[in-house]
Amino acid sequence: MDPAVTGLGGPDPQNREQLLIHPTGTLCNRPSARTAVPNFFLAGDYVRTEVDLATMEGADESARRAVNALLGADNSDTGRCRIRELFRPPEMEPLKCVDEPRYRLGLPSTFDPR
Repeated sequence: MDPAVTGLGGPDPQNREQLLIHPTGTLCNRPSARTAVPNFFLAGDYVRTEVDLATMEGADESARRAVNALLGADNSDTGRCRIRELFRPPEMEPLKCVDEPRYRLGLPSTFDPR
């Protein structure tokens, strides 16, 4: 956990950093662009997307998803925004397979400088 983020779960959480990186494992807790309220849609870097990082790219993707949800709710025949799958370089997959058990064991990442 970033030492600049304090008080999580308490009445006064604070982040002393200018940029926020979502805590590991919180993607499933973030809202989707479509909500249970029929005419209420969300967009922003906190909305659940393939981009699990507080970035403009994540905000852009959530905006496209919100527009598509709005058009769907309106039964519009207007073309939908293109949603692209996040590119994951295949060269990184073997390293991730090595790193996952290390993470579970509390060991440093293979990407951490020694």
